[in-house]
Amino acid sequence: MSKEPTSIKRAVLEAARLHLRSTADHLRERINDLKSVTQPGEGSESASQTESRRGSDVELMESLSEQLEHVERDISLLDKIDPSVRLEVVQYGAVVHTDSRNLLVAASVEDFEANGRHYLGVSTKAPLIHALSGAAAGEEV
Repeated sequence: MSKEPTSIKRAVLEAARLHLRSTADHLRERINDLKSVTQPGEGSESASQTESRRGSDVELMESLSEQLEHVERDISLLDKIDPSVRLEVVQYGAVVHTDSRNLLVAASVEDFEANGRHYLGVSTKAPLIHALSGAAAGEEV
């Protein structure tokens, strides 16, 4: 496990934010598409739009809205991390490189790339982070 300079941390945080913002934009687009189908204009009722279909579209829209809220919370978590602070142990805000994975300890972020490396954003609640928590660079865990 190794630590990296703050320039790498800055790049990892920005790449994670960009990934999450892209996800949020995609979710918003899908929600807006569903709104246009489930909330037609006055007097316009699609013949193919049944109540059953509308109900499942509304459920999907609500699920996507919940996902969007989660992604926006994760972006907010990343925004609170100061990239200039170099951490000496694995904790919230750390960028961690192991022999098998590169991690950003902050929020759940699907696989993303920064500086030519693949990273995974992991919540501090994840069992892996509990196992690594407090470990310093060079320690074997």
